[in-house]
Amino acid sequence: MAFRNGYLALVATALTLPAGAAELVTLVEAIELSPSNIILPSSLNGTVTFLPCAGECEDEHRRARLTPDTRFSVDGKRVKFDVFRQNLAALSHDDENYALISVDMQSLTITSIDISD
Repeated sequence: MAFRNGYLALVATALTLPAGAAELVTLVEAIELSPSNIILPSSLNGTVTFLPCAGECEDEHRRARLTPDTRFSVDGKRVKFDVFRQNLAALSHDDENYALISVDMQSLTITSIDISD
């Protein structure tokens, strides 16, 4: 996956920084998880609750807010929130599917949610 390769490059870069260099700050965290681990609100003015893992896990639930700027996509195609909710409901019974939530760490808002089967 492209995300994993980019993340590894970031970690490798961090390991090569000289001592005393500026601290790296995560601006947007991309979290891979199962669609079944996402609980959407009924509207864009709500908060998403999710388990940050694939399948079942012992991690604690996390929460982040949706905004009018949050992007939703299904199989790489951008869709509106109501269409996204319908697709998520259809995929949420199978842990073989894939989801990626991107969270702005400063504002704790979701910048995008992508799902695919």
